[in-house]
Amino acid sequence: MMTTETIRIQGEESYDVVVCGGGTAGFCAAVAAAREGAKTCVLERFGALGGTMTIGGVSAPALFHAHGKQIIAGIGWELMTTLAKNGFAQLPPAPFNLRHPQMAVELNAFEAEVEMNRMAETAGVHLCYHQPVVYVCAEGGHVSSVLISTQKGLKRICGKVFIDCSGDGSVSVMAGAEYELSDELQPASLNSILMNLREAEKDDAAIKRAYNQSLESGDMQPQDIWGKNIGGLTTGRGRGRGASLDECYAINPGNNLNHVYPFNGADEESRTRGEIDGRESIARTVKFVRAHVPGYERAYVASVSPLVSARESRRIVGNAYITVENYVNGVCPPDSVCYSFYPVDVHRGTEDKPLDNVFLDEGRVPGIPLGALIARGFDNLMMAGRIASGDRRAQSAYRVQASCMAMGEAAGTAAAAAAKRGVRVTEIDVDALRRRLHDNGMLVPGIDNVR
Repeated sequence: MMTTETIRIQGEESYDVVVCGGGTAGFCAAVAAAREGAKTCVLERFGALGGTMTIGGVSAPALFHAHGKQIIAGIGWELMTTLAKNGFAQLPPAPFNLRHPQMAVELNAFEAEVEMNRMAETAGVHLCYHQPVVYVCAEGGHVSSVLISTQKGLKRICGKVFIDCSGDGSVSVMAGAEYELSDELQPASLNSILMNLREAEKDDAAIKRAYNQSLESGDMQPQDIWGKNIGGLTTGRGRGRGASLDECYAINPGNNLNHVYPFNGADEESRTRGEIDGRESIARTVKFVRAHVPGYERAYVASVSPLVSARESRRIVGNAYITVENYVNGVCPPDSVCYSFYPVDVHRGTEDKPLDNVFLDEGRVPGIPLGALIARGFDNLMMAGRIASGDRRAQSAYRVQASCMAMGEAAGTAAAAAAKRGVRVTEIDVDALRRRLHDNGMLVPGIDNVR
């Protein structure tokens, strides 16, 4: 029997720009909008900013450089250099020509969370932690408000412009926006950091033999260590340049990234199963290293990310669409608001050949068009981050954290301009926006030639 029940709204607040999700894209979007004078809030389901970079444990944002030159600056780079100045990040070394896994900024996640709080609050951003969006009020291609969950019940948040930085596109989907979701999705990862490790002489060949035997017996699964790279776990150089145990950076011995698959971040059942399977994977790894890696005999998990981090789920269809052909050819559409750079990087559901890579030729650095950050059919709904409009293979490249930061800053600046002028986001002056981004320190295609 169906019953009708009145839902009580416990309060209401209004903003110029409402950023839904405080990951790398959402952080930069909110700071950018607030610095432009827009009344701005961030609605975040966890208790910190940074998304996969902090909460997700992938504390190595990439890539800010391409072909020996810097291609992404702005708010994201400001955060990186501040952390480095304070001793909590290692910037990639000049002449910036290492392989892409070694070109990330390696940082301390906790200190990044602290600095992002400072930057956001200094800019005037209202931070709403542990208050996820649960409903979107939208009609005729216009979002009027969202409902968030609070400790007192539901609260209405009204806004002039909304930016979906949720990672899985949940806000756009609740608004009725068109999206794409591939039948095959990249595996996700659950990051863990081991402690109580000591330096000891290691027989790498013996460790490898023991690992292969554990795979054969089923004590270890291939996906427990990304790419079956047991040496990366013991040296810290599996995903980055690698720091010693006495450094404060995340990429060092004892840092492990597994593969969790199948996994769909836009599906609750899949997420639940992924959390369970991901932790079992970590437990198997701890048992193995305690038994077979000298110096790891009393290792334990000091931290594990509170969420399995997805690489791919929904992509929101926008007014422009980034194709892999345009991406690898370095195409910069006239309305490009930032650069992006990373090889096509599709993680496969097999550890023998875990990656499908396509590398960009020398001099090719693609641009992200503004239209790819505006939801098709909407006048005040934008998106930034890995849900930006594009095909699956292009998304596997532009999904990385530095690109998300640049997209977020561009979207936040655009949203503030639309809100202040009282126009649709599709009606803002793109050339004026691009000049403003440049003046604010971003590197903008057609203005800042990095080729």
